[in-house]
Amino acid sequence: MSNRVEGGFALVKTLKDMGISDVFTLAGGHINPIYNACKELGIRLIDTHHEQGASMAADAYGRVTKKPGICLVTAGPGLTNVMTGMSGAFLSNSPCIFISGKSGVEENDRLPLQEVDQEAMVKPVTKWAKTVYDTKRIPEYTANAYKMAVSGRPGPVYLGLPHEVLYEKSDFEDFDKPQINFPTNPEVSDEDIEKILNTLSSSSRPIIVAGSGAWYSGATKELEHLIESHDIPLYTLNFGRGIVSDLHKNCLGQASPSAMNAFKKVSSESDLIILLGVRLSLYIGWGRTFNPDAKVVQVDIETEEIGRNRIVDIPVISDVNKFLIKLNSNISSLKKFENWMSVAREWKDLEWKEVDKLKSDDSTPMHVLRVVKAVEEVLHGNCMLCIDGGDTQAWTDSSYVIKNPGNYVKGGPLGCMGVGVPFAIGSKVAYPDRQVVLITGDGAVGMNLMEFESAVRHNIPFLCIVCNDKSWGMTKHQHWLNYGKENTPAGHEMPFIKFHEIVKSMGGYGELVENSADLIPAIERSIKSGLPSLINVITNPDATSAATHAITAMMTLSLIHISEPTRPY
Repeated sequence: MSNRVEGGFALVKTLKDMGISDVFTLAGGHINPIYNACKELGIRLIDTHHEQGASMAADAYGRVTKKPGICLVTAGPGLTNVMTGMSGAFLSNSPCIFISGKSGVEENDRLPLQEVDQEAMVKPVTKWAKTVYDTKRIPEYTANAYKMAVSGRPGPVYLGLPHEVLYEKSDFEDFDKPQINFPTNPEVSDEDIEKILNTLSSSSRPIIVAGSGAWYSGATKELEHLIESHDIPLYTLNFGRGIVSDLHKNCLGQASPSAMNAFKKVSSESDLIILLGVRLSLYIGWGRTFNPDAKVVQVDIETEEIGRNRIVDIPVISDVNKFLIKLNSNISSLKKFENWMSVAREWKDLEWKEVDKLKSDDSTPMHVLRVVKAVEEVLHGNCMLCIDGGDTQAWTDSSYVIKNPGNYVKGGPLGCMGVGVPFAIGSKVAYPDRQVVLITGDGAVGMNLMEFESAVRHNIPFLCIVCNDKSWGMTKHQHWLNYGKENTPAGHEMPFIKFHEIVKSMGGYGELVENSADLIPAIERSIKSGLPSLINVITNPDATSAATHAITAMMTLSLIHISEPTRPY
């Protein structure tokens, strides 16, 4: 290695020293020094057909590995094309580093190629955003980007580099040495633990809700110990799904008012609600189903989240796992809540009968839950499941039984469709030995369908099942609820698209399935093919999720309907 190296080499060397092995990208002249260094230093470049696909794959990679997913793009439109994926990662607290080339410093305000104010553009949707103007400081800024992406509450960060900074050569010894060890996350105080123990002792109907913060802190073991030792009902949300298996006797599934698992009823009857790394967003109904008289304990690493949408009785700034370790070490004499646990389980089982009924429905066209059941039967929950779409996502989200942590990847509060194929690619790159399955709608899959070719070219096999109802289902169903089924306007229906044939033409595997009896054999053949695969399933265009009912009520300000039970039809 020559002592004089380009700025791009210094950036890649720093990333490699920090454990980065994969980069999702689309090429451009501004970033050629980084590409050259990746080849020289052995970092894998997974190039996509559109920068949006690269950004979303990096998002999924960051979530499932807990280390930053790297998205590398060129200047101008390369950067603007990742704004949607960046925004989704920001609202979902996903650790990512977005690295972008930039027009030259000497070209500022001269209308050069691809000049936009990139740093100002990304600041509202990143945790940290900087532009590097000194080649020798590249290692410092790169290490800081990594630190900011993973420390505290995770999130996406941005690093912009003008082309002079990347192409300029300097003596390697002259580059600044980066800080690569980071402070640990905060821990709950002894005083707060005592308050929580007193509150638990006086409670008779507590529940725990674990969210993404519980996943990022690695809290599975301590959380299982707590709920098992004291028979406390647990619900999970977002990337907290699977942190304790849905098959665990104390875990009742998704923390959503529209889920058919009695979360709405249980949370409205609880007298103590313990939130562990959970944001009170739309997905949990903003906490509006909670008993207004219940005590609330909120444990979060980010002060901003405390008290969002609900007054908190005991606010705790702490890493979730550190909180649970200290709580468990002081809680041995606490009573059990087995009677309350039995009641909550009975309420869940009663509502779940409708889920089981729909999963076993062999009518044609198929219900989405029949697709969900087929995946569960073939893979027994031993896969990484990605979901995408409107009603397709809502049905799957509330009914799929998740057994393992870090194996369930969905979008977040941005509500972006089109994430599914990139999410599947990012998940498979992160864990090539795991089976990855994507369940998506036909509208959503079309948005990044070309990334199937990227998966074929890079040998990234996964299975995609398209629930094809020939429409933008959730939007259409919202329109029906407001204006009547007979009044469907243009823009809601779509033609039947042979996605399976398109994927086959790209070198993947594809099948069309119309009957439930053919679904499991098709799944088995697709997996056996060892290729990126797509099964195009004709599904019921009338099946409207409970989430669609709730969202429609919210949009029309019919708040009374949000508090009333909703059922699919």
